[in-house]
Amino acid sequence: MTDYSHLHPDVASVIDGLDISARPVEEARVLPTAAYTSDAFFEFEKEAVFMRSWLCVGRVQQLPNTGDYMAMTLAGEPILVTRTKDGDIRAMSALCRHRGHPLKTQCTGNAKRFTCPYHAWTYDIDGRLLGAPHMGKTVEMNTLRDESTLPQLKVEIWHGFIFVNFDPEADSLAPTLSKLEPYMAGYDLDEMVTIPPKFERNPIPWNWKMLLENYIEPYHTQFVHPIIHDFAPSTGVEFDPWQGDNDNVIVRYVPFLEPDGGLTERGWQAPASFPVIPSLSEKQRNRVGFGMVPPTMNIIFTPDMLCYGLIYPLTPSSLTVGGGLFTAGGWCVPKSTAALPDFDARAGKLMEGSAQLGVQDTTVNIAMQAAKHSRYAPRGRLCYLEETLADFNRWLALRYRAHADRLRDPQMQVAAE
Repeated sequence: MTDYSHLHPDVASVIDGLDISARPVEEARVLPTAAYTSDAFFEFEKEAVFMRSWLCVGRVQQLPNTGDYMAMTLAGEPILVTRTKDGDIRAMSALCRHRGHPLKTQCTGNAKRFTCPYHAWTYDIDGRLLGAPHMGKTVEMNTLRDESTLPQLKVEIWHGFIFVNFDPEADSLAPTLSKLEPYMAGYDLDEMVTIPPKFERNPIPWNWKMLLENYIEPYHTQFVHPIIHDFAPSTGVEFDPWQGDNDNVIVRYVPFLEPDGGLTERGWQAPASFPVIPSLSEKQRNRVGFGMVPPTMNIIFTPDMLCYGLIYPLTPSSLTVGGGLFTAGGWCVPKSTAALPDFDARAGKLMEGSAQLGVQDTTVNIAMQAAKHSRYAPRGRLCYLEETLADFNRWLALRYRAHADRLRDPQMQVAAE
């Protein structure tokens, strides 16, 4: 039996319980409750998953010009994503190298430089230190500049989506997303318009995994979303099984009862809210695809748009979320669609349907989060319609176990503490 005495008891209880979760759906059970409730496990998980995975932060169309930037916080780390003078997309820590005050937080804009509001240290849009008032009397400025560049994150662009990774040794993203390529066919994202996601102002009060689990499994739709989801019945679901270590995609699709459907004010119905994308195949026009690139992105393929959502954890029982089916935006549509004179009215109706789904899911997720604290919280079996949950468990288990093994090294354990 593997010894996990080097881990916090909550972390050890989750790692020790992974064997029964990371099995094929016929044998799998839900994750241990500490994975959804424990502060100690959440801190472990940030290092195991969020500091070592590719995290979607937006689209290149949000940064069209030199100096455009997005400031955000990912798993507690403030970062800046910028368009440099060379036209590249760069991501870096947003913490001033003096005493750590954030240069920018939770905003977008355009800048030639970033100035710390605390002591006015200034950086260019590549993250290089330009100036530091009065510091020349303490240290030679060239030395200070050499040691004060903002720490850089790895960046990869996939179909115009910007992904960042805190791990400098991370493998390339694109090969791990190959399973999504057939779904992307016909969506010419370079020629489409991006309507960025709006983020909820208030935290969503449940664990980030619970949101993705609810999103990706079709078992609940017949019961939680009667009528408004009947047009995309769960009984017709088809899965693209998870392929193992080098697969960062969990995806399924559901046939529509009629072609050219989409999300409308009545839920999933035909015709869709916007004109059908003519370059899509007949198969694509007869279904909706639900995918996720864990841990931060979900992506929905419909005949009239490509829709994406971004999910960032805050605590074991809260997160912030934007786009997808959760808030407005996170939409990629043809230019002709965006130019429709009644675009806003159509979008408003679409959001009526989305809100109905959201209210129903909110009721379930709040109850589920509360239930995780019960002494009787089950580790129930999964239904065949929850194959994506077994896939997600296996994706997580790889990362949890790898980090638990890293922490066996005493030096790694001290660093983590």
